[in-house]
Amino acid sequence: MTGELKRARLGVSVVFAVCGAAFATWLARVPAVQERLGLSTGELATGLFGLAAGSVLALLGAGALLTRIGSRAAVVLGAVVLCAGLPLVALAWSAPVFCAALVVLGVGNSLLDVAMNAHAARVEEGYDRPIFAGFHAFWNIGGLAGSGVDALMEAARVPVTVHFPVAGAVLLAVALWAARTRFLGGADRGQGGAAFAWPSRALVPLGVIAFCGFVAEGAVNSWSAVYLADVTGATPALASLGYFAFSGTMIAVRLVADRVVARTGAVRFVRVAAAVAVLGFAVVLAVPWPVAVVFGFAVVGLGVAGIVPIAWSVASRKQADAPARAVAAVAACGYLGFLVEPVLVGALATHVGLHWALSSAVAVTFAIIFLAPSLRESARTRAGSA
Repeated sequence: MTGELKRARLGVSVVFAVCGAAFATWLARVPAVQERLGLSTGELATGLFGLAAGSVLALLGAGALLTRIGSRAAVVLGAVVLCAGLPLVALAWSAPVFCAALVVLGVGNSLLDVAMNAHAARVEEGYDRPIFAGFHAFWNIGGLAGSGVDALMEAARVPVTVHFPVAGAVLLAVALWAARTRFLGGADRGQGGAAFAWPSRALVPLGVIAFCGFVAEGAVNSWSAVYLADVTGATPALASLGYFAFSGTMIAVRLVADRVVARTGAVRFVRVAAAVAVLGFAVVLAVPWPVAVVFGFAVVGLGVAGIVPIAWSVASRKQADAPARAVAAVAACGYLGFLVEPVLVGALATHVGLHWALSSAVAVTFAIIFLAPSLRESARTRAGSA
């Protein structure tokens, strides 16, 4: 293994951690931003819609941009936009400006996410063995670190007008260092080709797998604390442990998933992973005790952790002539699930209650078991990516 590849693996891991930390920095201090601006619930919801709109906008154009400028330059651009979005959110002086700032934050987050995954695929190709899930573990690690710093800032009563600009500057400096000094040089495969092209038919089921995986992840991200508090009557402290347990098992699995996939193959791994996630959701929905529900969310994390990284990794090899564009296409499908999930579960919860609404995530996760064969690679595909 060359030193260049090892340095690139470190650099991509660092950028994944930066992306997770930057988004967690915003997410954990939403109440503080809302209080500073005096936003009503409706105004906050409008701002969050701006975040989603920015994310979708970036996803739609990410493939064309990566084809034009390459994953390394796109990572730099995405990091600049994302980290600039943090102080813009903190310093917003009105609800419309706040919404516009969240559009910027959404654009930066999605662009950086797709670009760093595209470069991760390039590094994995050089290793000639699965390493993709390990990169995603660093996103979770960065997210937990960002949340921890947020908690310290909140306890010390540091205003977001100070916290966000400093965090943005530090995270940007780290991302630029990693991209400029550690990433692989030269052009990506497929860079300079047609900016717009339909993804190959083989990518469609992978996009559906990513969609389902993100729905399952989003269900826990958005609703675990609410479910524990409202359905099981857990205390606020215990309710927060649902997401913590989920994140902890996600990190643990992503750190070892690559080695397991190398032995078992992607199809078998994802089938078992989806079954484990369904089992975790079953525990959550069937057992009314808070501690058991926290355990159930931890089991869900064990299952869903490797699904999305593997789908993206296989996508880069299924369309070997333009792997960055393939990753962008599958990522767009995945993030659509992340955006649809809160609306889907929220709408169902209004009519049938959160307990039954969360069962929609079980059905979506169960579908992955039947989609898993699409992850199988032909000998030609493997040879083309070698």
